[in-house]
Amino acid sequence: MKRAGVLSGLLGAALALAGTVVPSSTASAAAPPAAAGAAASPAAACIGDDGGTKKVQVLYVRSPAGADRYAEMADDFNQMANQVGNVVNKSALKTGGELNIRYARNADCSVGIGNVVVSSTTNIMDFDAIVRDLESKGYDRTDRKYLVFAQTAAFCGLAARGTFDSGPSYAMVGTGCWSWNAAGHELLHTLGAVNPDAPHGTPGGHCWDDPDIMCYDDDGKPATYPLQDLCPKAFGDDIDCNSDDYFSAHPPAGTWLADHPRSNVAKSPFLTTSTKYHVLYTGEKTVATARAGATAYVTKYQSEAGWTAKAKVVTSSGSPFHSSVLAVRTSAGTRYVPPAGVPRGSAAHVTIDMDTVLDVKLCQGNATAKSGCTATWW
Repeated sequence: MKRAGVLSGLLGAALALAGTVVPSSTASAAAPPAAAGAAASPAAACIGDDGGTKKVQVLYVRSPAGADRYAEMADDFNQMANQVGNVVNKSALKTGGELNIRYARNADCSVGIGNVVVSSTTNIMDFDAIVRDLESKGYDRTDRKYLVFAQTAAFCGLAARGTFDSGPSYAMVGTGCWSWNAAGHELLHTLGAVNPDAPHGTPGGHCWDDPDIMCYDDDGKPATYPLQDLCPKAFGDDIDCNSDDYFSAHPPAGTWLADHPRSNVAKSPFLTTSTKYHVLYTGEKTVATARAGATAYVTKYQSEAGWTAKAKVVTSSGSPFHSSVLAVRTSAGTRYVPPAGVPRGSAAHVTIDMDTVLDVKLCQGNATAKSGCTATWW
């Protein structure tokens, strides 16, 4: 089995992630073992439970010589997996759909976290060796994508094997990259992202229209596929920020994704429209600041559980000011104010009640100039 590329650095506060999917036809259909933390049959109310058999199975993998951190990390892995699912759904909402990852879940609907100890002869620092060990233990099902949190600092993120609609595939992150961003990046690789022939694809299986969870300069050569900020409304955790390279619930007829459905992760059978809450994407609004060179983008989502709003300020490259400062205040008193000097394009996230009015104060400046304009939306 060929190994994918290695993660190369950081993308702002989030990870700029690497890894290339290497298709493989060598897979067996052995049933996975019922290891500790393995998923039981979920109740029908679980998110992503539509009765389908193709699922993403989450594993915690360590060497017998390493400390057992399962009890410490299981809840965190569960949250990371669900966060990946949340971002997938939000990306689907932008294009008129609802999609969730079909995780193998426990009876209480939590994501099942398998606790796997590799053989004492398996090199926990070797991605390929870990995969071979997992295969020997029965984690090689054709209806599984395996999301592996490996207890090793030897690599950050890697992904290999499988195709758009079948497994086994292995998305793996090491301890230095145990985060939902890294996990999501590698899992998306196993689901087909990004086809090098996509409008903004790279030969290494990534993209260059930033900010996007799958985009980074994967060959280290600024002259070939340099990152370009073509998604000013993106928040950095977006999946296919312009919905034109690898993810769209409803790609318009005649577009590249419409003509290449097997390159569209949103059409993968490892995702489903089954959801626990009814969610509506209500749109986004652009608010201009009083000062030249800054624009704010505010996005709002609605669910039965309440509203989620995001606000982002984008400072143009020609602006004389160093940073963007954003304050969000609601009629219920909820507030978010990032510290002075935050990077350009910073985002504020706030959850509000359904009847709340969101007041956004946009300020552009430096340590001494923080005034701006106030705009009210919703």
